[in-house]
Amino acid sequence: MLDRSQQFEKLMMDHLSGNISDSEEDVLLDILNSDHKYKALYNEMAKTRAISLIPLIESEKASNYKLLLKHINNGLLSYSRPNLMQYFFKIAAIVIFVLSTSISTYYVYTEYNSRNNELSYETFVPHGSQSKVILPDGTVAWLNSGSTLKYNNLYGSKSRSVHLTGEGYFEVQKNPKKPFLVYANKIKIKVLGTVFNVRAYSNEASVVVNLLEGKVDISLDITNPTKIVSLLPNKKMVYNKLNNTIAAYKTDAARSATWTTGKLCFVDASLEDISKDLERRFDVRIIIRSKKNNAELFSGSLNLNQPLENILEYIDVDNKYTKIYNGKTICITSKN
Repeated sequence: MLDRSQQFEKLMMDHLSGNISDSEEDVLLDILNSDHKYKALYNEMAKTRAISLIPLIESEKASNYKLLLKHINNGLLSYSRPNLMQYFFKIAAIVIFVLSTSISTYYVYTEYNSRNNELSYETFVPHGSQSKVILPDGTVAWLNSGSTLKYNNLYGSKSRSVHLTGEGYFEVQKNPKKPFLVYANKIKIKVLGTVFNVRAYSNEASVVVNLLEGKVDISLDITNPTKIVSLLPNKKMVYNKLNNTIAAYKTDAARSATWTTGKLCFVDASLEDISKDLERRFDVRIIIRSKKNNAELFSGSLNLNQPLENILEYIDVDNKYTKIYNGKTICITSKN
């Protein structure tokens, strides 16, 4: 019979590979509750595992996804010696699978919360990056720069809920018995199976939900959960965080998701609004010195795969601005 440490190692192998059963996960939770050393070891191993996956995913990202999964599964089957640390660094099958645009694109890890007796999964996408996350039920989430997505080990069993900070584009697998829930900056979005975009950055005054396909129900998560706004395709909901109100409008919802293809579409946007997106995309700081500059409104589309200097020149079509570059800081002033 395995002693407690050996049992912990075996359960961790199954957990990190995504092959653990519900009953085995209950046993793992009991072990984690029994001794603080197991909690510390769990968090350390989970974070180390996340970092160790980055080079593998980066080297394989051009490969076909099915072939990559086959390669991963073959690697797991061919490994027989249960040496925990060697096995740990070989694992490439993860509960959520992240395809990255660069080696520093994401940081995904699991963490044990003894207060709620649950395991939490978190994906963080720093500025200058974007990531694609595949959740356990097959739901796809694209995360924009400066975004964080969280969910726990109960996802898919009793419910399907995630917490979003930043911007995410979701393609939700349909499941009438288990609605998909997104909690973002005091609002709750409830869907069955649909495609929508959520912009919920903590430093912006509003939360915006654009619906591309299907139907979603939106409510204020805390203050007024009974007031529901229902959206149909090509409608958007705007939640004003300053006055705590929500309203729905007609829109071309597809524009809100063009960032997933390397483009930025905007209608009557100020230079400051555009700069916020450029700051996250290119991991820079843009300072606008002139209020006159910011009063001008822009409409159009930008190719974000170009160098930032080219994009700023494109915006300044009339050559009205002076742009001063100092490392990662760009100062924009009016020539007049």
